[in-house]
Amino acid sequence: MNNSVYEKGLAVVLIIAIIIMAAMGIKLSGKEKGIAFTNYSSIEQNEEPNKENNKEVKRYIFVDIDGAVINPGVYELIEGSRVIDAINLAGGLKEKAFTQNLNKARKLIDGEKIYIYVEGDVVVESLSENNLININTASANVLMTLPGIGEVYANRIIDYRNTKKFSSIEEIKNIQGIGDKTFEKFKELITIN
Repeated sequence: MNNSVYEKGLAVVLIIAIIIMAAMGIKLSGKEKGIAFTNYSSIEQNEEPNKENNKEVKRYIFVDIDGAVINPGVYELIEGSRVIDAINLAGGLKEKAFTQNLNKARKLIDGEKIYIYVEGDVVVESLSENNLININTASANVLMTLPGIGEVYANRIIDYRNTKKFSSIEEIKNIQGIGDKTFEKFKELITIN
């Protein structure tokens, strides 16, 4: 009789322990909000994965997204992710987000800043009729919205155009540090008119 009471008590303790562990697991899973990962389906399917000891090696990048998104911040994504992945990780767009000049399908680069404007911002009003950034008139803040262009490059662009206006978008490659690779990232976002 003593044995059956002991076995029943042990079973009750085990059941309580399982319930507590399950509750703790649920609580802990809710705290994993700090670092988010992209949707794997957005990575190109035809790329051959890097293999090291027969294990797939994933590389990660960090992107800062700000402006008209629900949860602005720095997010970790898988290399090869796109702007739309960063927007989704940031909780999506706010109601008055201005995205006409934003290429949501563009691949992200490590360390880049994405700023999504709100309708009515001064920057939005300074865009050309076709929603392109005019490199002959845009402010440094507007130029810094271009992929790969930070404060230093924005100031170099302004210094250049203060002596000579750009006669073609390709001429921006005359700016020290802006080569073909950087130009390819934003050539469809700029104009000289």
